[in-house]
Amino acid sequence: MNQCACGRDLEAGFLCAGDATALARRLDRMSTLWDVLEGFLAPSGTAGGERVSAGHAGSRAPVNEVVLDLRTVEVVKTLESWREYAAEWRGWSRPAVGGDVRHRIVAAARNLSMNLDWLVTEFPPVVDMAVEVRELERSVLSVVGALPERGRRIGQCVAVDSSGVVCGATIRHQRGQTRLVCDWCGTSYGPEDFLTLARLQPDEAA
Repeated sequence: MNQCACGRDLEAGFLCAGDATALARRLDRMSTLWDVLEGFLAPSGTAGGERVSAGHAGSRAPVNEVVLDLRTVEVVKTLESWREYAAEWRGWSRPAVGGDVRHRIVAAARNLSMNLDWLVTEFPPVVDMAVEVRELERSVLSVVGALPERGRRIGQCVAVDSSGVVCGATIRHQRGQTRLVCDWCGTSYGPEDFLTLARLQPDEAA
């Protein structure tokens, strides 16, 4: 059986159910993240009414170039380029582009979400697309200070569902945690389970 890039087994297509769900959620959040970035356009050193420019009264106030680039280029470029690539792969005409940047982001993200089933099962580059969308989200979250601590990788979840399939999702330990919890299936491992968890790890993860 083939494996997803995350290490979980693939029953069909190019992304496992967990990664496909994560991609769908990230696409749904794109417009919200774009909105949040607006509050970070001004450089942090210009807050509090400080004088920001010695130029003419009509000159533009300085902006955070990283945030400006994310808002006006990176988000929309990433989403629209993947929408166009997928359309080309299917033999469709090039998608129309119009409206302001936010409208374009919403349109592109919605199109990709609506076609996600096809993308996952018929579009091999969806793996790269998922990585790019994930990294794009991380770039935004790093700016707004909402990037969570990933924690230390422990191994793979060894829980088995009712059909006999092993979860296989990555388990991480966050500082202060006394129990390990799988973010995918919700299985909780206490100190009494740690030796069993380690013993059941796949060879490549041991």
